[in-house]
Amino acid sequence: MNAHVQTNKAALHHVLYRMAERATAGLTFYDFLQSVHALLGELLNARNFYVCLSNDAHQTLDFPYYVDEKDGDTMQCNDVPMRRGLTEFVLRTQCPQLIDAARFQALVASGDVTEASGDLSFSAWLGVPMLLQGAVGGVLVVQSYEVGGCYGAEDIEVLSFVANQFGSVIERHQAIEALRSSEARYRAVFEHLGVGVAVVQNSVMLFINPAMATLLGWAREDLLDRDFTKALHPDDVATVVDRHHRRLRGEAVEADYVARFVTATGDTRYLEISGALLDWNAQPATLLFAVDVTARLQAEATQRDALQRQKELNDLKTRFIAMASHEFRTPLSSITGSVDLLMHYADRISPEERHEALQKIHSAVGRMTRMLENVLQVGKAEAGPLTFDPVPVAVAALSRAVADEVRGALTQRGMGLGVALHLDLPAETTQCMLDEGLWRHIVSNLVSNALKYSRPGGRVDVVIRAVGPHLELTVSDTGIGIALHDMPRLFDAFQRGGNVGQISGTGLGLSIVQQAVAAHQGQIDVDSTLGQGTRFTIRLPLTVPAKLP
Repeated sequence: MNAHVQTNKAALHHVLYRMAERATAGLTFYDFLQSVHALLGELLNARNFYVCLSNDAHQTLDFPYYVDEKDGDTMQCNDVPMRRGLTEFVLRTQCPQLIDAARFQALVASGDVTEASGDLSFSAWLGVPMLLQGAVGGVLVVQSYEVGGCYGAEDIEVLSFVANQFGSVIERHQAIEALRSSEARYRAVFEHLGVGVAVVQNSVMLFINPAMATLLGWAREDLLDRDFTKALHPDDVATVVDRHHRRLRGEAVEADYVARFVTATGDTRYLEISGALLDWNAQPATLLFAVDVTARLQAEATQRDALQRQKELNDLKTRFIAMASHEFRTPLSSITGSVDLLMHYADRISPEERHEALQKIHSAVGRMTRMLENVLQVGKAEAGPLTFDPVPVAVAALSRAVADEVRGALTQRGMGLGVALHLDLPAETTQCMLDEGLWRHIVSNLVSNALKYSRPGGRVDVVIRAVGPHLELTVSDTGIGIALHDMPRLFDAFQRGGNVGQISGTGLGLSIVQQAVAAHQGQIDVDSTLGQGTRFTIRLPLTVPAKLP
């Protein structure tokens, strides 16, 4: 670069810097070129200036900017077929061309320029090639109509230097324009999609289509330019944010996931989200697609519950069959043996033996009846809440009578022998509002279990007292205890502990106790140590609870 250009180097660099600044200022391509025209006028005579971009594949020229005092802007158009004009001459030679009237006539005579267009009365015309993507892809042109107007070597160097830098600026601006156009197409498509679409950049929701706003249950203005976690369920924020940042870092992230969102009215919805990276305003962003899967997940949950319920019913049926085949066998055998004795030997046995045989039949029938009553009781509870009819009950008298009945029935079957039963009951005058039948079930089942599963020499304590606002019943024993792995299903119907051995039982007692306690809106707690004993604690409200819906 010669001395003249060197002296203007600071001004030249300042102009180039301002050109680059304009390229990122959000101007339209024409406005950008117009600003460049004004800046170029600070360096040389550029009153008349145009920009040409070539398309070699289609053999056409585009003139995105054309300002001329003679032609006006009539030459500003696109897809102009290539001819043998002055602009094309620069493209063919790929060299700067300074042309005055005399040289123009010479080029016409030589056939190098035969189809020049526009007003050709210029006194000086200067065109320099411009590199785009590493090859000559355009031309910058200035021209003068002034008498004696001319351009010199310095102007050629300045315009060439500008063209060399200008090509990259145009490429950058074209890329931004293409991106804007692409984003405009994105918006046009996304606005009408039935699927929810959002763009998140720097953790802010920059774009949201109407479908996404509907899915999230918020107005668009409440979400745009806000933190993208605003509508997220608080329990899902950490997981979603972590996934978002991992995707921006380029880490592997699952393509689809389900997250909970809270609507403006407080409802929870489940959305299946798909995410991908994209450039938005030349910055990395996340493109999110969403569909509402709330109904689907609810249907799946209902189906799982139904399958689980079916499995539980199948297990219940299996346990019932096992119980029935085992527990009914003994009383049926006793009935069969006694009936055979009476049928075949009635005339040879004593009245006492006949009475004993009849008593065995009566006892066996009573045992089977109680088992069937327990099954029916469980069935009632399975069908819906138990009938709850509280009345004033003399707790001590009723509880003592039930305990005595249980003790007598077990003794007849040879069970609970040698086990001490101690009762600590409230005053005889104490009355509480209880469902008498359900209280009988609670006391009889707990006392029966405690006696059955205690070894000879053991002890069962039954304590009933008022504790604060509750009637508290505690039944503790020194029996075989309950294994830890049996605890989760302790109150399931027909479920028995794995350590009961040959001790008979239906597995219904504790299920009935739990249902009777629930009907009173009470609480049941269990504390047990395997091989050492068990303590059940029942707490029922002393005041009459409202009936369950």
